[in-house]
Amino acid sequence: MSTLRTDVRPARSAPHPSSRRSFLGLAAALGTGGLSACATGGAHGGADSESSGAPTSQDNPFGVDGGEFSAFVFDGGDGVKHLDFTQELFEEKRPEVTTKIVRAEDLSTLQPQFVNQTPPDLFQNSGAGSLDVNSLATNQQLASLDDLMAAPSWDDPSITVEESLNPGVREAGTVGDQLVGLNTTQYAWAIWHDAALFADKGWEMPRTWDELMALSATIKADGIYPWAFTGMHANYFEQGVFQPLVAKIGGQEVWRNVDNLEDGAWQQDAIREAAEAVLQLRTDELILPGVAQMTHIQSQTSWLHHEAAFIPVGAWLENEMKSAIPEGFELTATALPAPEESLADLTPNNPGGGWYVPADASNRPAAFEFLRALLSRESAQNSAELTNAVTMVKGAHDDQELSPAFSTITTMIEKSNAVEAWAPVKYDSWYPSMVEETRAALIKLVLGDLDVEGFLSRCQKKADETKTDDAIAKQTR
Repeated sequence: MSTLRTDVRPARSAPHPSSRRSFLGLAAALGTGGLSACATGGAHGGADSESSGAPTSQDNPFGVDGGEFSAFVFDGGDGVKHLDFTQELFEEKRPEVTTKIVRAEDLSTLQPQFVNQTPPDLFQNSGAGSLDVNSLATNQQLASLDDLMAAPSWDDPSITVEESLNPGVREAGTVGDQLVGLNTTQYAWAIWHDAALFADKGWEMPRTWDELMALSATIKADGIYPWAFTGMHANYFEQGVFQPLVAKIGGQEVWRNVDNLEDGAWQQDAIREAAEAVLQLRTDELILPGVAQMTHIQSQTSWLHHEAAFIPVGAWLENEMKSAIPEGFELTATALPAPEESLADLTPNNPGGGWYVPADASNRPAAFEFLRALLSRESAQNSAELTNAVTMVKGAHDDQELSPAFSTITTMIEKSNAVEAWAPVKYDSWYPSMVEETRAALIKLVLGDLDVEGFLSRCQKKADETKTDDAIAKQTR
């Protein structure tokens, strides 16, 4: 059974500016800038809402006019303590609103709320039990976020919310031709290693795939398995290893062809070569035994105990494992080595952690205003301070000094962006049944008995079935 925790904060009679300033130790308020570049019209509640809301203004672009506001969030690896601070920012500016945030370990309890047309005003769709947002958008159950993106930013009303964000947010949150998701976190994937162990052994992090295989053989000869990852959650190996390897071999257009269900997309040379490369991990026995039955926490714990040297995990690793990191362990994030050194720094770094506003939200203005507060510089810095997560707020972390691991993540992202922008692979969110099958095939390739031809055929068959299934809404990019 999933765990739910509901935090309700009644509306307060007056804000307390000093509390949020002292929280981050900031001595002065952020500049307010000049006139808004684009003040939006009001974004009121669901379709049946009779309230016209408060008058809109630069300071209240959505016409927030009290009432109750509810949000539903996944409480998983990163935790959601940072939302307490965002809630405080929101309530100081909108004390007339009563706020309720439900924290859950499984988002599947949201589905009946959509069926009953009683969804929360806002939800974050990441973690266990996440919903099929493609279907929700196709069925017009999600609100457009264009008004939010065009509103004055929280910190500087002279620029819009969209202008205050790093590139990629709109692309990541668009389904069809409508922006429905707000992805606020930079979900970069890395190959992690312990720099202290490598220094002690005299090993250097390789830049090319051949160097990686050579070092893996050396590591195995030293009595440590080179690779660990979770076999229970196939997306870790797919997004952390297979996706970037394919892109480094054949370019990112290879995944665009897969996304667009092009004929024979899974038979492309780059996917074949990548499959042959990762199969070597199995045939050369470079993978820690037992990972097929390991969760992400179990595999990460084994890696922290030096049972393996490399592990593919997202930027959230340090926060998720902070209580288990041994003293002296130097978490270091780097991009997956590439066949050609020129692409060695390229790594998936997509906006993630998507927030959505249901079309039937009873207090859409408050939902938009909460998201505006979430995208403030203070909220972004607080989130990074508590979770070591890089946010999509432009420049928020430029002068922020956190852990050494956090620095390796930001450096890795900067190097990757200097090579080329990473285009989010979309089929894993567009076609859930297809990605379930292709990931199962990938795990069978690296941990089971499937060969390359069997892997390619299995993936292509599912892609063909998806393409010809008229019941599945198709997307292109």
